[in-house]
Amino acid sequence: MKNKKHVVNCALILVGVLLSISGSVALEKDALVYVIDIRNEIGNGLRVYIERGINEAEEANADAIIFDVDTPGGRVDAAVKIIDAIQRVKIPTIAYVNRQAISAGAMISLSCDQIVMVSGGTIGDSAPVSMGGDGVKEIESEKVLTYIRGTIRSTAERQGRNPDIAVVMVDKKLVLVKLENDEIVAFRPDEYTERKDAGEEMDVIVAEGELLTLTTDEALQYGFVDAQAEILEDLLGMYQIVRIDETLKALTKEAVMQKQTELGTTRVKIITSLENATIEEVTVTLADRIVFFITSPMISSLLLSLGVLGIFIEIRTPGFGVPGILGLLCIGLFFGGHTLNQIEAEYAALFFVLGVAFMLLEIFVIPGFGIAGIAGITLMIGSVFYVFGTAYELETAIFWLSSSVLLTFALAILAAYLLPKTRTWQNFVLATELDSAYQSTTAESESYLGQTGTALTPLRPAGTARIGNKRLDVLTVGDFIARETPIKVVDVEGTKILVEAVDAM
Repeated sequence: MKNKKHVVNCALILVGVLLSISGSVALEKDALVYVIDIRNEIGNGLRVYIERGINEAEEANADAIIFDVDTPGGRVDAAVKIIDAIQRVKIPTIAYVNRQAISAGAMISLSCDQIVMVSGGTIGDSAPVSMGGDGVKEIESEKVLTYIRGTIRSTAERQGRNPDIAVVMVDKKLVLVKLENDEIVAFRPDEYTERKDAGEEMDVIVAEGELLTLTTDEALQYGFVDAQAEILEDLLGMYQIVRIDETLKALTKEAVMQKQTELGTTRVKIITSLENATIEEVTVTLADRIVFFITSPMISSLLLSLGVLGIFIEIRTPGFGVPGILGLLCIGLFFGGHTLNQIEAEYAALFFVLGVAFMLLEIFVIPGFGIAGIAGITLMIGSVFYVFGTAYELETAIFWLSSSVLLTFALAILAAYLLPKTRTWQNFVLATELDSAYQSTTAESESYLGQTGTALTPLRPAGTARIGNKRLDVLTVGDFIARETPIKVVDVEGTKILVEAVDAM
């Protein structure tokens, strides 16, 4: 009997040793960490890059994702989508504030399981701003502020951070104080005054009218961030991946010990250490950089203006040449870049092309200006506004769309009145006209002076007419002349035949 009990005890000891060895092997296995940079202005381009990085990390079964943050902020709606993507991921996440996490950058950092800051870093100042004619200015709309307050508060609460500290990064109408029991809370000004008058001792951290921005030391002091690290390797050396009630978490070694003391080692199991982890950086590709560039509001509006200008010049000149090619290229970059940003710009591009087709129909086929022209302008402006409105904040979209329209008109006027006077333009037009299959010599052109004929195409002002039994390229000296209108040759300038409507004489 004793021998049997001795065998059982030995077996249990052996099982314990094997489990211990297997646990040690698991911890000794290098972890896999994905690093995603947030070092650009936050917008749809960066959002697409971050979502791609998260997908790559999930497919590779990474042990942790580190967001290397150094950003002045950006679009709130893009930041909210990034926050949703981070909160959906099952992999532990760490925000490494590698200098500054301002505005939308602070909101994204708050969504991560852990926040680590480099010395001398800053985090906060998340008030919504807009870009307008007066430059960058804070948005004072209570509707917008309420939305941002709710988002940053719920994000902080989800990660167990003080929501009052977070909300004062957005709302300057609050007073952030430290109570005698070291609790940090935010009060409305009237609440603060009432408590102060009642004799309650409070240290003001942020007064009314100010937004909270914390340095690294302050963030650590208030317990708003979890650790400080100067380089990525130091950060990795601090952290372990643990499973707490079937949920994976990244915690510092000190925090792991504290959790095990509170909950017990059976509930808090160490999975692996991030020290000596294999680092996989999610690179910002050349394609990403191009998309970031061409979808910035200023470049987008410039591409749109140049594209429309190229089409305008092409319509004004015979044949199809460089202006038309450059115009189509700019329009293609405008819509294509936003399509890569996961905006349904391909449908907007289709409506824009349809609008251009209506405009061409109005110019070359239908005399006057009517339904086709109005429909064309509506489709073109509507499709562009859809892209701007989807890609940027409303005020920013209106500002840059208006700027693009004004710039397009200015460039079109410049092209219409100044380009025909330049030698390059005259050489270009002359060469095009001499290549015409129907053009006559100068002597022949003069023989048509005073003759009558019929416009075969609309003359706006150039077009084709039949004079005698010949088909000729002509120019009207007056207003638009509709097709099939009787005309008369009133002047000849070299090879140019100038006509006007007979009924206008």
